[in-house]
Amino acid sequence: MKLLLGMVAALGLGGGVSLSSPGQPGLPAARCAGFCAGFGRADITPPPGVGLAGNGPEGKQARGYRVRLMVRALVLKDARGEAIALVVADLAHISPTLHRLTAARVAAQTGLSADRIIISATHTHAGPGHFYSEKQYNGFGSSVSGYDTALVTMLSDGFSRAILDAWEGQRPARAAWGQMPVWGFTRNRSYEAYLLNKPSVSPPFPVPSGVDPVHAAVDPTWTMLRVDLRGDGGDSTYYPAGAYSVFAIHGTANPPDGDLLDADIHGALERGLERYIDQKRGYREFRSPAIHLVANGTEGDVSPDWPATARCGIPRIQPALHPGGLRTPSAPWVWRFSDSVTVALCTHVAREFITAAGDSVSRRLIGLYDKLGNELKSDLPIAVAFRIDSLPGFHGLCPAPFTGVSTTAGAEDGPTRLRGWRLFGLFNLGFEEGGSAVNPHPRGCQREKRVAFGESLQNLITGRNALARVAQLAVVRIGPMMLGAVPAEVTTVAGYQMKRAIRDSVIAAGAAETPVVIVGLANGFIQYITSDEEYRAQNYEGGSTIYGPRSAMVLAEELGSLAGSIERRGGGSPPNLVYDLEAAPGPIVAVMPRRDAGPPPEQITRTVVSMECGRDTVTVRWLDAYPGRLVPADGKVLELATRTSQGWKAVTWDDDPAVEVRAIRPGKAPGYLWEVRWTPGSIPPPYRFTALPRVDFPVAVSAECPPIPG
Repeated sequence: MKLLLGMVAALGLGGGVSLSSPGQPGLPAARCAGFCAGFGRADITPPPGVGLAGNGPEGKQARGYRVRLMVRALVLKDARGEAIALVVADLAHISPTLHRLTAARVAAQTGLSADRIIISATHTHAGPGHFYSEKQYNGFGSSVSGYDTALVTMLSDGFSRAILDAWEGQRPARAAWGQMPVWGFTRNRSYEAYLLNKPSVSPPFPVPSGVDPVHAAVDPTWTMLRVDLRGDGGDSTYYPAGAYSVFAIHGTANPPDGDLLDADIHGALERGLERYIDQKRGYREFRSPAIHLVANGTEGDVSPDWPATARCGIPRIQPALHPGGLRTPSAPWVWRFSDSVTVALCTHVAREFITAAGDSVSRRLIGLYDKLGNELKSDLPIAVAFRIDSLPGFHGLCPAPFTGVSTTAGAEDGPTRLRGWRLFGLFNLGFEEGGSAVNPHPRGCQREKRVAFGESLQNLITGRNALARVAQLAVVRIGPMMLGAVPAEVTTVAGYQMKRAIRDSVIAAGAAETPVVIVGLANGFIQYITSDEEYRAQNYEGGSTIYGPRSAMVLAEELGSLAGSIERRGGGSPPNLVYDLEAAPGPIVAVMPRRDAGPPPEQITRTVVSMECGRDTVTVRWLDAYPGRLVPADGKVLELATRTSQGWKAVTWDDDPAVEVRAIRPGKAPGYLWEVRWTPGSIPPPYRFTALPRVDFPVAVSAECPPIPG
């Protein structure tokens, strides 16, 4: 039966694919005694050619990468044998497909069942699509459509490697939770909708003077779990190893016009603390031994405070002008995109912001991390409550999911070309946030939402099972902290409602009030969750709340119920029911370049074609393997060096914000033409480029340029 379903899906006939529930919920096998932890990490950077997800059809096709995409894992086990795997991936979203395939790959070796694996996304909008369990997200998630089984396999392989490395690397551990406010770095991008909430809400920390209302209308809480591990062998010292953080911020510091895979602002925050921990331990290499997971929180209406000049402008439809006389046909209308100079300038501004903000926030994180070093404990009990809800009609949710016309307009961070578009320049079709996107005569379950194209036509265009239909929810207790995992982008106030429901349920069960953090974009993707009041505004977030205005209340009640089930068992895990799911990903398309594409390695001669060293930029083009063979790579692909009195010294590698790697085209000789651009900054010339050896290509190729004259 499963084979038949897979064949139907492969033909694009709208059939489903079964997602199994590997492993029986229960206590996993123990790797070490007492409270233990382990970290793992794997590269999940796909080769160029995939569509960049997060900006809908405006998402470009990736030509290369800048800051590599990673998946990071933290496994925790308490003295009772209760265990949890916390996983964060540099992706826009997570699908049930990725979650279940990963669980299947690690179940036999770890005993971790699907309920004990929480996989969340950083929400970078410069990550790949093509892995969703739903046809609409694979079809409209970027300008490149389709579900790619090879990409799904690559991602789930990376997820499982990270978890297995963390599992095998478990050692006795000490850990501590801490929280602090981070102000001035984020703002509410849907402030008018936020103001509709009654009664008005107050942030969990006092708002400093000088922070304006838009920047104060966010949850500024940075939550961190610091984890130290005991040394090898007979070494009884505990050393800093890494951390798990949660903070609410969209992964949209980069503009939608970029064509490079990029970990965005989360990449800077992950690596900032990792570098600090490495320096404390004396490590200075390409791949940091320290690991910092940065999960996203209630970021539904929270944007990084990017400057206006970091946006390049949306495409505009204009007539194509050409010479002619009276008999010349009327000019066709075409979409005009930002020119390359404009894109380069706004991208530069965005990257400057990411660097500055990443450095500034990382310094604050270091202060919290060091403070937690005095609070470490080795007795953090763990408990997990997990539930799968079928959403259509559940507890008053709408019987079918629909997106609104405001969804087609895009959000402020990433507007689509339809935003404000009028038919013939005259007729308003509602492609905006609020305004005509609001149904003036609310009726039915979707109430104020004007459904894009109408319910019947939307069903006809997308199919009845094109949007998410289930939610995998979890509440995890780790010591004094409770984490609520939600497969959605939750707005600030909807997040407060969920936290309050968890706290109230814990107190009602007879336990003391506990701190709570919401982890969004976890174990699936059901789009947005707004409060009832915000839904009425029908901004982008409300239009994308696909099951209607009761969504926040229903999910809050479910999370509260899960939290209560833990406390009623004295802090232990309740029985968790994990059953099979059905995915309907739509047509299967070979989007990602395969590893076996192009000539075999023995026919490819790696060689540097050109190397130009300017005052601001070093540009190198070289002939190398076809894209599928270059990345992902868990080691360095290339490095750049400068000459010192002791000889050549490597100063950077790919996976550096100052380095861009692009696939240009197939070369004239067998192989592919690649280009690297490096901004050396204050690093003096001369420079040397080296494409490092790999399994298929054991010989490195290098090129040097002389000092820049004058």
